[in-house]
Amino acid sequence: MAEKLDARIEKTLDKLRKALIEMMKDESIDSITVTALCRRAGINRNTFYAHFDEPSQLLQNIEDLLLGMMWQTLSQVDTDKLDLKDFVTGILTVIDSNRQLCQVILSPHGRSRNFIARIVGMIQDKTMALWISKGMTREEADITYHYCVSGALGVIENWVNSGFVTDVGHLANMLSDLIEDGQIRNINRYY
Repeated sequence: MAEKLDARIEKTLDKLRKALIEMMKDESIDSITVTALCRRAGINRNTFYAHFDEPSQLLQNIEDLLLGMMWQTLSQVDTDKLDLKDFVTGILTVIDSNRQLCQVILSPHGRSRNFIARIVGMIQDKTMALWISKGMTREEADITYHYCVSGALGVIENWVNSGFVTDVGHLANMLSDLIEDGQIRNINRYY
């Protein structure tokens, strides 16, 4: 019986997620009401409130699921050696597999800065530790990390919002080369 209940709950949550994604194509998360969302999803407000207090919490849930997929993919990458191309390819593959969702999250109607900040934090510590072991100071590693990640995420955001025109493999090669070249130049410049 509990399995049926879990399946019904998941079906309800899936309806809510799909309705929110559809609505966010035209509206900002802040302008979406619970009533309109429930109407679009075909559920009643009490059901919504059993799981969330407001639509932004549902968006947080959707972002959590997407980040979970990214983390699962990235957990297969040896972050101690940090093969940057594998890491970038993993992130791009998850984004490419969830195009509609990512287009909404990274659109002006989503909370792209919040989502991007969460991606940035995923491997910051290990990346910086690796760069420090190669000779950077903590401050230099921090600056380099944020510079590289901000640039890469800007490219990814543009890739998503322009309709995924570049192949995942080609974009992963370009981004990993740009990041590695910048990081190596920074290490060689100071040491």
